[in-house]
Amino acid sequence: MSSAAPSTRGWIGPYLLLAGLWGCSFLFIATALQTFAPTQVAFGRIVVGFAMLALILLVRRERVRVERRRIGDFVVVGAVMTAIPFVLFALAEQRVSSVLAGLVNATTPLFTAVFVALLLPAERPDRVQVGGLVIGFGGIAVLLGVWDSGAIDLAGGFMLLGATFCYGLGNAWSRRRLTSTGLSTVALPAIQLAVGALVILPFAVSTPLTGPLAPAPALALLALGLGGTGLAYVLFWRVLAIAGATVTASVTYVIPLVSTTLGVLVLHEGLHWYEPVGGAVVLAGVALTQWGAARRRTAAATALQAEQETQTTQKAEAPLRG
Repeated sequence: MSSAAPSTRGWIGPYLLLAGLWGCSFLFIATALQTFAPTQVAFGRIVVGFAMLALILLVRRERVRVERRRIGDFVVVGAVMTAIPFVLFALAEQRVSSVLAGLVNATTPLFTAVFVALLLPAERPDRVQVGGLVIGFGGIAVLLGVWDSGAIDLAGGFMLLGATFCYGLGNAWSRRRLTSTGLSTVALPAIQLAVGALVILPFAVSTPLTGPLAPAPALALLALGLGGTGLAYVLFWRVLAIAGATVTASVTYVIPLVSTTLGVLVLHEGLHWYEPVGGAVVLAGVALTQWGAARRRTAAATALQAEQETQTTQKAEAPLRG
C-alpha cells in the first residue's frame, strides 16, 4: 500500500492537467477562429508548441539527430498526427460545435486499434476487441445523428472523423516505425511539430485573417499552443512513464467531460440528446477495445514468463540428466 500511494501522487496531477488542457483545446480553437483562419490556428498552435519543446531541449542541452532513413517516417507522422488533423478540427469547428468536436475526438482509440491491426499483424484484435470496435463505430452513428440528415452538418462531421482517422494512423505508424529511434520523449514530438509547421506554412501565410485582431482570439491561440500542444506532450509522456499505457489511454474518457462542459457553459452551445448518448456508446466501445488489448498483453506476458521458467528449469536439470 505504501508504494502505490507515491506512484498515484506522481501521476494524478499531470494526468488531470493533461485532460483539462486537451479538453480546453476545443474552446480555444473556437475562440481563435474569431480572428484566424483554420490553417493559421493550426500553424500558430504548432509553432508555439514547438517553441516550448525547443526551449526544453535547449535547457537540457539535448542534441537532436535524425537518421536519414527515418526522415520519411517523420514526414508521415508530422502530417497525419499534426498538420492535417489540426487543420481539420479547426475547419470543422467553423461548422459544428466544440461540444461535438470534443466528443468525436474520443473515437481516436478506435481508429488506432484498426490501424494497429493493419500495420502490426502481431497485435490483430481478438473477438473482444472486434466487439468493442463494432460498438464504438455504432456509437459514432448515434453521435452524429445519422437518422436525421438535417441534424448535423455532415461535412463538419466527416472533417472531425477525418482528423481522428489521421490520429489513429499516426499512432500506429509511430509504434511501428519510430519506437526505436533513440530520441527522447521531448525530441520526438518536437520533430513532429517542426514537420507539421513546414507542411502548413504555405497555406497559413497565404490565407487572410477571418476577422479583426483582438486579444481574446490571440490569447486563445497562445494557450492552445502552450497548453494544448507543447505542455500537453510533456505531460502525456510523463504520465506514460509513471503510470503506464493503460492509465494514460484512460484520459480519453475525461476529455469529453471537460470539452462538453466548457462548450455548454462558456460558449452557450446546444447539446442534442444523442450527442452524449453516442459519446457514451463510443467510450464503451473504446473501453472494451482497450480491455481486450490489456488482457492479451497480460496473457502474452504470462506465457513468456512460463516459457522462461521452463527453460531455466531445463538448464538446471541438464547436468543431473548428464
